[in-house]
Amino acid sequence: MAELSVRADELVVRLAWWEKAAARRGNVRVPLAAVEKVSVQPWWRALRGMPGRGLWMPGTLSVGVRELGGAQDFVVLRPRQGAAACIDLRPGSAPFARIAVSGPCPQATVATVRTARSRQECSRPAAAADPEPDDAPKNATGQPVFTPRPATVIATTGWPVFVRLASAATSRCW
Repeated sequence: MAELSVRADELVVRLAWWEKAAARRGNVRVPLAAVEKVSVQPWWRALRGMPGRGLWMPGTLSVGVRELGGAQDFVVLRPRQGAAACIDLRPGSAPFARIAVSGPCPQATVATVRTARSRQECSRPAAAADPEPDDAPKNATGQPVFTPRPATVIATTGWPVFVRLASAATSRCW
């Protein structure tokens, strides 16, 4: 049974030996930064395009690569398991446009990928602070005076809270 997991900064689809033989490829590894959208969909919605390399047994099993207008999707789906975790990837950053894997609890898998993705976004180093202009206000000792920057709260639901600083080019997470 295929397993979708996050290892360090990679999204890994671990295949059983017979799934590797059916798909004619090994485990699939994709950088976590390539993940664009994560969702849970019914198994029949996860199948896009025409069957390519793999094993296709209608209503029973779909394992392999599907061709869709120049892009490829990698799927490991069993209709009897119900829903599937669908990971849409950024174009050009990974060998596939979508990875779809069915399993016993796709909601938990999707939550794990979303959490890992948000942690990765928050752990990126912040950009260097804006250099101080020469005409910045200074106190009597010649040191610059601290002036707070206005901030705009972008999202207040969930954790972490994302705040965009008005004069900085980057967002920060808390």
